[in-house]
Amino acid sequence: MSIRKRLRRGLLNLDGRLGVRAWLRENDGAEPSSPAKSDPFTSTAELQHPRPNTVLDIGGNIGQFAEEAFRAFPGVPLYSFEPIPDCYEQLLRLREDQPTLHPIQLALSDHDGEVDFWLSRYRGSSSIQEMLPAHLEAWPHTEIETKISVKVARLDSIASELKLSPPVFAKLDVQGHELAVINGGRETFSRCQRVMLECNFAPLYQGQPAFDDIYAAMHSMGFLFDGFIGELRHPQTLELLSADAIFYQPPVQN
Repeated sequence: MSIRKRLRRGLLNLDGRLGVRAWLRENDGAEPSSPAKSDPFTSTAELQHPRPNTVLDIGGNIGQFAEEAFRAFPGVPLYSFEPIPDCYEQLLRLREDQPTLHPIQLALSDHDGEVDFWLSRYRGSSSIQEMLPAHLEAWPHTEIETKISVKVARLDSIASELKLSPPVFAKLDVQGHELAVINGGRETFSRCQRVMLECNFAPLYQGQPAFDDIYAAMHSMGFLFDGFIGELRHPQTLELLSADAIFYQPPVQN
């Protein structure tokens, strides 16, 4: 996840807790705004998702999403998958303050074994997929540092080792490898109530899926499309480069 995206979400969460914008409107004589939604992982306050009892953080990095999830859902059991050694170590340190965090040093994909992994100087841009020039042009600080070998597994191969108490909320931020993760975990994802995954709209990684491919895969498992949050644009042209797409299972009709 980019620095800009983390900053934006952090400011929104802070405002949600402190109500700064509402206070300013009230002191300007304006009508008070509606309360900030307590769940930041939906595109509209009108769409109320159930509070998750389990969270899957696929592409945990140094725990940015995990910390946001704990603010929204205090004490929720959260499994964070992260293959990069130094990032995994930071997750272990975060667990000292969040005992329901379960770091797992593993990348998820559509097969089990080991793969080459492109390590970016900015760890959040690292990926199994090779970075394309357009990514580096937009964010020069993300240049590739080296290539390492990491362990990979299908989510469906290891799901039996996890305590997945429903409702389950899964988040994927794997830099162009989203469709492979979905294909390796279709049975498990079908059990999720909500899935949030990063989608790229510009050619940022070799072999990255198009949004149409991701939509088709999620729709085939019965998911509906909630919308986009966390838009990320080119710093100069303002072209939309990526956003988090949210999908959810429709409620059971009585």
